[in-house]
Amino acid sequence: MLHRGQVVLSSAGRDQGGRMAVLGDAPGGGVLVADGRRRPLQHPKRKNPRHLTPTGSAVSEASMATNRELRRALAATAEAPGPSPEGG
Repeated sequence: MLHRGQVVLSSAGRDQGGRMAVLGDAPGGGVLVADGRRRPLQHPKRKNPRHLTPTGSAVSEASMATNRELRRALAATAEAPGPSPEGG
């Protein structure tokens, strides 16, 4: 289950591979996502949750106030070091 503020990767569609933040549930099913650039907060994209891959990170509610802050928060999650692929 996806929740507000969670950072996801799009696994299908024109925005495939793009990092986005979940804004909430969409009317009629799906979730609303935005990235602050191609999909601003004023015009979020409705996506099927099956086409989104959670990254394990989230952005704060304050960083979802403006498109600029959202872009900065998503960039910071992309630069954050993740678990090593070697496992150890």
